[in-house]
Amino acid sequence: MLIVAVLCPGTATAQEVELEGALPDSVVVTATRLAEEARLSGRRVTVWTARDLQRLPVTSYDELLRTVAGLEVQSRGGFGVQSDLTMRGSTFNGVLVLLDGARLNDPMTGHFLADFPVPLAEIARIEVLRGPAAAMYGPDAIGGVVQLFTHAGLHAAAEARGFSGSVEGTAGRHGLYDVRGAARQHGDRTLWSTSAEAQESDGQVIRNEAGEPVRSPDGAVRTDFQREVASAAVSHAFDRATLYARGGVDTRDFNAFQFYSGLPSDTAREATTTLWAQTRLSAAPAAPTQWTLQLHARQHDDTYIYNPQTPANEHTSRRLEAQAHASRALSSQLRLTGGVSGTVRGIDSNNMGRHQDASGGAFLTTRYQPTARLTLNASGRVDADPGYGVEATPQVGIAYNRKALTLRGGISRAVRAPTYIERYFNTELDSPRGRDLGNPDLRAERAWAYEAGVDVYPGPGLSLHATAFQRDTRDLIDFAQLTPADTVFLARNLLQVQTRGVEVEAEGNRVVGPVQLRATASYTYLDASLGDVEDGVTFKYALTNARHLVQSNLMMRLASVQLGVQGLWKDPLDGDPYGVVDLRGAYRLPFADRALQLSAEVRNVFDVSYSEIFAAPMPERWWLIGAQWRF
Repeated sequence: MLIVAVLCPGTATAQEVELEGALPDSVVVTATRLAEEARLSGRRVTVWTARDLQRLPVTSYDELLRTVAGLEVQSRGGFGVQSDLTMRGSTFNGVLVLLDGARLNDPMTGHFLADFPVPLAEIARIEVLRGPAAAMYGPDAIGGVVQLFTHAGLHAAAEARGFSGSVEGTAGRHGLYDVRGAARQHGDRTLWSTSAEAQESDGQVIRNEAGEPVRSPDGAVRTDFQREVASAAVSHAFDRATLYARGGVDTRDFNAFQFYSGLPSDTAREATTTLWAQTRLSAAPAAPTQWTLQLHARQHDDTYIYNPQTPANEHTSRRLEAQAHASRALSSQLRLTGGVSGTVRGIDSNNMGRHQDASGGAFLTTRYQPTARLTLNASGRVDADPGYGVEATPQVGIAYNRKALTLRGGISRAVRAPTYIERYFNTELDSPRGRDLGNPDLRAERAWAYEAGVDVYPGPGLSLHATAFQRDTRDLIDFAQLTPADTVFLARNLLQVQTRGVEVEAEGNRVVGPVQLRATASYTYLDASLGDVEDGVTFKYALTNARHLVQSNLMMRLASVQLGVQGLWKDPLDGDPYGVVDLRGAYRLPFADRALQLSAEVRNVFDVSYSEIFAAPMPERWWLIGAQWRF
């Protein structure tokens, strides 16, 4: 209430881009919590829209993220079954994921970031912010932020009124099927949206290094999976405010062979259920003070069986968070944004026991434009958390724009509290050698990050970007064996870890004759130094990032024909390099006055055998055919 009172007086003179409506690709929200030109933020933000999702060979949002420059997706099993996200050398617990502004991260572990309780058909836009953002969003945003916006969350006023939707089905190798549908009713003030998806596959046979099938007492081990997800939302625009609410559920059952270890005895299975609810009340787009009140809750149930001879580990984690923020232009040069948040989280587990704690924080950020070309952004946040006490996370950024050139840079601090897995996981209940053991005495990670970049726009639809970055992290958390004689990986604080690197990107959107083209290509170099670590120490995750990462995609459209090509090449800090190419072609034809699209995909065109985490096998060459009807 105090923040709102400070920001409300006076009359706003600056015009902000309305969040309600179709956001242009040049406008981003995640960097500053406001809809504004990306060139003013001083940060590098990548935007993907629903149009892009239709043209790429992807069936889940984490598969799409594999093409985002500098964002490394470490998948287990493919097809969105489970994936870790890392940016700029962070661990998988160092990336924050938001759904329409609400935090999705699970307090148990970052391994569940891909357990997304909304079908891909609901996603209207994805923004990826690279680099720390703890000064605005709080803990966990050490490597960067991924924010997903839904159609109802944006409540795009530019969309056509009336009823619309789609039905889509895909079939593929190894008994794969994927059936999904979405429907939206858009009135003058109210938007209703609902969607559902079901996906299943028998999976490919898992083979050992000798090429022989891996077997368990139940028979040959396969990468089978089953997933169902459904969500419904409503958004209603009152005269002075907009109310938005969403509920969602995601259930999955899958083979988890060596998802968390490289041990021969690991023939695991896992089943998860994610429940999601959120409600948000925000100011009307034309209001001089932009404010938002939001409440969201997540519950995640996980059942993990290491192998048929061991008992199941069962966990239920919960998170409830309330947040509020407001923004006001005090003049044509100065804007203030401030907010508060409070969180209650807990876990009930037969492996880790029962725990519950609470945290909270407040932030204030300013955007000052002394000249038309120069923008200064400064933020500060204070958080109180039982994992680390009271911490301040300041951040300063600068952007200088001159015609087709943007220079940007920034300094920021971030902090991350240990997760419940890192603090309390107890392998002594079923302790096969080499598994993990939590440590309740862990300290939090603390990091300072520095970056400088340049953006060049040499012509219409063409942009070039380069960023150099460095992060100095103290007390980075990882599971480690200090000697070969250790029987478990104990959660520990490393003394100091320094990561540095360079991101280079090129993007193009052009029309060449009758052909529409969008192409992106990027290269990321990363180097990591673990400081004063003794020889013989083995870490699980500290060196899983790619030293060299090349990502590219090409989308072409000619009349009713679409083609998407996606390429990835990785050279890990510790491991062998590999490259993967995916293809998708589609043809659109009229059908009963509606659009019917037929598609064909080939995943892993060159049938590369590879793993991204431990020995969890990624999909071999798969073919898929599908049809989509839009109404």
